[in-house]
Amino acid sequence: MSINSPDAALKQLRLLQLADSALPVGTAAHSFGLETLIAEEALTVPQLETFLADYIAEAGVLEASFCRAGHTVVSLNEILDEAHWLELNFRLSAFKPARESRMASAMLGRRLLRLLLALEVWPLVEQALESAQQAGAEIHYSTAFGLAGGILELDEEATALAYLQQMLTGLVSACQRLLPLGQSEATRLVWRLKPTVLNAAQLSRAKDAGLMTLQCFMPLVEVASMRHPILHTRLFMS
Repeated sequence: MSINSPDAALKQLRLLQLADSALPVGTAAHSFGLETLIAEEALTVPQLETFLADYIAEAGVLEASFCRAGHTVVSLNEILDEAHWLELNFRLSAFKPARESRMASAMLGRRLLRLLLALEVWPLVEQALESAQQAGAEIHYSTAFGLAGGILELDEEATALAYLQQMLTGLVSACQRLLPLGQSEATRLVWRLKPTVLNAAQLSRAKDAGLMTLQCFMPLVEVASMRHPILHTRLFMS
């Protein structure tokens, strides 16, 4: 479909809005453990590019894989596969040992789906929220983002890339408030990490969130997230 067609252009605009840092779901309130690392002087500006590249290579691939899986939960006849939807969210919760980061992801995911309902009537979104509530399942941001992309009939590849882009910009934005990192350098940093984002999207395409092939090894970040509640002062919720 040509990008010049009204339908394709509308889908692109919707995707841009979902990936916008100004989307009112609360991403700006979370650092996912970075605040602890910076407060303990374990992360500085010179280390930032290498750190974020590694972060995207680990957590980015994991989350993008679940984003893709969430995208496929909606079948061609617009029926939600509830069993698969719940399994994805339960499994992703198991990948998040740190309570703060796990709850942050769940908070953002639920808010994203509720925001969609505030924009338009989406029966599948209502079904996804209700089934998770009844099963006591958390709704993670990456699975919700993928589900939103599927419901809006956005391309899976574009949806995964958009998710990774907003993930990176959110982390960099948090670092701007915690480190002496100016806007120009932050912009250059995000620009230089574009190949890392693309590589993470490609790796996530080769993985299947329904199989036992996914992994994520980030002990420093997980422990930092666990220590976040005991920081003397905190700017972020996670």
